[in-house]
Amino acid sequence: MILGPNCFPQDSTESFEYFEHPQQFNNLFSNFDKQLNTYHLNTGIILNGDYSNFNLNLSENFRSTLFRSSSITIRDEQYFKLHSQYKLNENYRLGFSVNSSILSDDRNIQLNEASINYLTIFSEINIADHLMISPFGGYSTNKQVGILDNGPVYGIEGITQNISSPDFILNSSFRFRNEDISPRKNLLRYVGLSLINPFNPQVTNFITGRYTSNRKDFYIPADSITSSTFDIVNNIEGRTESVFLAEDRLRYKDFLKNFDLDMTGGLNWRTIDRDKRYKTAKYQSYKIFDTKIDELVLFFETSVFYRSDFFNGSIKLNVAERDEKHITKNFEGIAESFFNLRSDLESRKNNNSTRATLAFTGNFNISQSDRLVLSLYHNKLKYDTPSTENDDDRDELLSIIRMGYYKKLSPYFRVFANTEATISHVVYIFASRSSNNNINRVLRFSTGGYYNGANVSTLNSFEVSANYTVYDFEDVSSNLKSYSFRQFTANDSTRIKFGKRFGFAITGYIKISENADLNWGEFSERPTRFLREIFADPMFLLTDGNSHIGIGARYFALNTFSYKQLEKVPDSKYLSIGPLVEILYNLFSSLYIKLNGWYEFISINDASVRERVNLITTLNWKF
Repeated sequence: MILGPNCFPQDSTESFEYFEHPQQFNNLFSNFDKQLNTYHLNTGIILNGDYSNFNLNLSENFRSTLFRSSSITIRDEQYFKLHSQYKLNENYRLGFSVNSSILSDDRNIQLNEASINYLTIFSEINIADHLMISPFGGYSTNKQVGILDNGPVYGIEGITQNISSPDFILNSSFRFRNEDISPRKNLLRYVGLSLINPFNPQVTNFITGRYTSNRKDFYIPADSITSSTFDIVNNIEGRTESVFLAEDRLRYKDFLKNFDLDMTGGLNWRTIDRDKRYKTAKYQSYKIFDTKIDELVLFFETSVFYRSDFFNGSIKLNVAERDEKHITKNFEGIAESFFNLRSDLESRKNNNSTRATLAFTGNFNISQSDRLVLSLYHNKLKYDTPSTENDDDRDELLSIIRMGYYKKLSPYFRVFANTEATISHVVYIFASRSSNNNINRVLRFSTGGYYNGANVSTLNSFEVSANYTVYDFEDVSSNLKSYSFRQFTANDSTRIKFGKRFGFAITGYIKISENADLNWGEFSERPTRFLREIFADPMFLLTDGNSHIGIGARYFALNTFSYKQLEKVPDSKYLSIGPLVEILYNLFSSLYIKLNGWYEFISINDASVRERVNLITTLNWKF
């Protein structure tokens, strides 16, 4: 698993760690990206081996980001997993699993170094035809804020598959996991249930239930009084998130000729409990209290689908109501005034909202070469806060209409035209926030074509867009002014073959945009800023099948202008130009290697500033 740069890996409560996973490709990958002052490396390997009754799965991923400015900062992430099992007989497997996750960041932040490592031994047991369990146990080390905790990790996973009767089909799963890394403890509880009830070939009912409870303990800095009272440096905060989901879905095929009906309703109840391990009444402060969040969501969705040779479409209606409460948990010995203060601060976060969405999509097959696509979307949000201290109450409306026309003029040439209009309106209920009330209108039109011939292939598109944001209330001294933003974009991607081995390729675009102060009543504008952006990377290619070597140039220019009355005045000029090399080796779908590098000479306002080397490499090998 490869996670985002700001994520620390955790097991999904809905996936299984110890049951046999589907066989994957062996894969070696590596990506290096160096642009300006940022270096990023993402590399890893996935290995799978299946030898008669023995199988092995290994995955390793290392990610590193270096940023060079006045100082150098480095962030490294490493994820490793080794999973192996041996099949003793048809009903019993025995194996082990090694997991390691390490985070290192040299910035001065609270969580700049952490690691989770554990080794477990597990077994996979087929209790019956449709029931499997996997008990496991092992040892874990967990490092946070420089403190290393150790302890046992143990639990059990289970799954039932396709237990059927004439009236229903049942699937279920559960996970129970404890990580006793004293003095901290991490817990996971998960139970999932899926019941399929086919009334007849046209009508099927799906009932889903799921309960999850996930507790994680974290170190947090202790205040001076708590630190001296309990002789600690860091306090421990436990965060327990519990979620209960119940959902009922009814699918009705051909309830009318060519019509299908789908209805879903349910509720989602979530609680987040935060508890500090060490508390003392000596610390008289509103900060000492623990808190809890209760969230309840009720939802209903219905969809109608229509299908025919000429038209396929659907209409969906979704309504959801959400209620969120923030609760302060009392602590004996603390002055009531502090409790009332914290309760008031937490209650200001209470909110409830109602959201309704109506959507339509349709495909009109006018002919074999003509197709029209139409979509409509409307969303309304009502957001209320019960506290008189919270003025974030608002209503929001959003409507979007899109229409696209696609035509196949010949086997080699296709054209398209798209139109889109968006309008949104935000209204704050209280006068203290009403200066933010605004209406935003966006119009967009694009057209283009794709030609794919024997020696020439080209994709060209042109787009014009206009964005008008109008505030309901404007003041001379206010920073909130109605404005417009208009932009024209032309994109080109072309490739030309000169014989079997030689070719030419170019990708590029031109963007021209303008900001202006807007008077919507008179529909007049006063331009304030103008931008012109040009990019191109022409290359000559030496090709061999799906592989090539390219040599060319890279050009990027950004010019900005301000306005003196209605006359454009040059403001800034940025230019980057230099040679470009690209090497691509593509062996069907098994091996892909790409190297893209360019040397750029950068000038700002016609003054040479610096020179930079940029390099992007990609390797992906499935074997």
